[in-house]
Amino acid sequence: MNQQRKMKRLFSRSAIMLTAASFLTLPLATSAFAGKEGVFLSDSVYFTLDKVALSAGAEDGSLRFSLGLNNNSSTPVDFNNYGVKVIDTNGVSYTAKLTEKVTARVKAGETGTFKFTSEIPSSLDASQLKVDIFEWNYNAMRDIGALSVDAALAESGQSVHQQAVISLQEIDATLGDNALITAQLGSSYKIYKDGVWMVYSDLVLENLSDATLKLPDGLEFNYQDSKGLTYTATFAKGAGQSLLPQQPIKAILQAAVPASLDTNNFSLLFSPKGKVKTTVLGSLSTAKTFVIGKIGESKEYPNTDDNGLAISTSWAAASKQSDGLHLQANVTLTNKSEGVVTIPGLSAEFQALRGSVAVSSTDNAVRTTYLSPNESTTFRFSGILPAGLNTDALQLVVLEKQAAASTTPQGGTTGSGTTGSGSGTTGNNTNSTDTGSKQTATLPVSVTTLAGAGSGGEVSSYSAAENYTVGTPFKFTASNLIDSNVDVSLVEMGMSENADFGFKTVVAKYKLTNKGTTTLAIPDFQTDLTNAEGYTYSGVRQTTVAKNIAPNTSYVLSYSYLLPGTEKADKLALNLYDANRLAVGSYKTTVQAVPTEGAVSLYPFSIKLNDYSVSATYNKDSSYAYRLRLDLDVDRLEQVITDASFSTLAFEVVDSQGRLLSTKAMNFTGQQKIMSGVQFIDFGTIKSEQLESNVTINMYEVVATPNGDAKRLIKSLKM
Repeated sequence: MNQQRKMKRLFSRSAIMLTAASFLTLPLATSAFAGKEGVFLSDSVYFTLDKVALSAGAEDGSLRFSLGLNNNSSTPVDFNNYGVKVIDTNGVSYTAKLTEKVTARVKAGETGTFKFTSEIPSSLDASQLKVDIFEWNYNAMRDIGALSVDAALAESGQSVHQQAVISLQEIDATLGDNALITAQLGSSYKIYKDGVWMVYSDLVLENLSDATLKLPDGLEFNYQDSKGLTYTATFAKGAGQSLLPQQPIKAILQAAVPASLDTNNFSLLFSPKGKVKTTVLGSLSTAKTFVIGKIGESKEYPNTDDNGLAISTSWAAASKQSDGLHLQANVTLTNKSEGVVTIPGLSAEFQALRGSVAVSSTDNAVRTTYLSPNESTTFRFSGILPAGLNTDALQLVVLEKQAAASTTPQGGTTGSGTTGSGSGTTGNNTNSTDTGSKQTATLPVSVTTLAGAGSGGEVSSYSAAENYTVGTPFKFTASNLIDSNVDVSLVEMGMSENADFGFKTVVAKYKLTNKGTTTLAIPDFQTDLTNAEGYTYSGVRQTTVAKNIAPNTSYVLSYSYLLPGTEKADKLALNLYDANRLAVGSYKTTVQAVPTEGAVSLYPFSIKLNDYSVSATYNKDSSYAYRLRLDLDVDRLEQVITDASFSTLAFEVVDSQGRLLSTKAMNFTGQQKIMSGVQFIDFGTIKSEQLESNVTINMYEVVATPNGDAKRLIKSLKM
């Protein structure tokens, strides 16, 4: 028996036989110097192993390979004189079947290629397998030698794939022996969609034959769980596609499943229609394909020919508010390729893993159609779920609107019919036809757990907020709704208590500065305050706001917040959102106490009370009036634009019982303008029975809001 030898030996012994013609007819000769294995019939005739594909299914596997018969002799060699089988390290042999009809007679100076497939246990790896070659000798077999599967895989740089090899002849007897397809899984997703729990699996199908095929109607797809229960799968995308030879196509399967389904022991089965319990043509384990991403992790975008597009849930946050659990997430697409890629249309759902709870979200921001190399774009999603949910049991599902059916290429086909797709569970499934009609479906492209969303989780956003110094511009997360040429800063935050109604009021003032060279729209941002315990208080904007801000100018906006009387306001997070309620920043803040002495800031003004006195006067109509004499210093701190809704000063006269007797308002600009120096403010008409010698005059800063006037106590002046 000829021993198996390395190709190096052949060339050291027979270098004289390698002519120019030999290189043309023997393409493997150049690689032979690297030590490619060969099984020799003689020094000039030998077998080599190429194009090895080892596939491991859920229960069985397959080995596909090409055997090259290299004839460098001067006479033809008949391959019919030889046989092939696969053997493992225990000596167990497995039948190798030819997958195409070719001429067995290999002429002198040529190489014949013979393609085989063999069914093997999925538990065997490449190091345990060899392709054994033997010679027929009057119905007896004489071993010639064996070629290592592991060495062939290493030489080609290939790896073992989880694939199922399916013979379509088992479904349609009119097809040939070589009507083989492979099925390989991509990612799988378990999501809540349109009222039911669904499993979706990305599937790559490849036609191994030399003619175009279609999947027969009789081929059925089923998922099977650990209890042996099966769930019929249909095409959500890719139904009816023609399978060109050696050209992988991408499809998506879907099936309705129970909410309690355990995906750790879950398989996809291929079988003749109605015979899943008796006949399985191939199977794939889906357990490892259910990959749940984490916040910040990036992965390759699925089901796209734009190689290099990556997707990640780059940021997520949750905060418990009065109306529920507020969730926000940024999903970033990055083009890591060297070419331009198309931006897919994405939407999202925030879903609870337990129970039938989900909320949809879309990002309607205007963006370009394409991404250049190294460019990114971010989709921003938000939703509100019941407050009792915990982020550990929530997931973000990102969906893309995709074509549910593909145009069938023109040309001859082998096989019959199409695999119908359609399920009443989603309403998105369609059958495709040869006319090329297309319909769309919204299908998952990523699932991310929201566990630990934001440093404060679902309890509070306070711990996740940045430290902040009053007066410095906020560092916003990029937003299409807030122009980057507009600086926004908090310039003042004060709190007062309304004892009559048991609540406190915080008034915050924001300075907006246009750094650009053109007039810009004033952004419609929203704000709220969150304390360390997670309680959130919404901000209300002043009643009237200018529309635009000129370049190189600043504008002041006021917001007010109602807080319970028990709120200390010593630990607050100021959260800012754009007009679509997408978070752009969160900052730790505290209220500024009103000084008991010296100037009081009422941005952009400051007031210093030098002296005051209160007196009562008698009117001719037998009524009384109180007169307040003020000696003030009023300074303008900065030249910023204010308007009619800017805060005013209000003076209220209350008696010893706290009853309001009279009010008077004054402005910082225009009529009734308060000024530096001595001025008098009269309060009338006071009834004689209301006249007291110990009344108090409270001085407030007042901001007009859609919810009424917000008052901040500045001074209490005793008579």
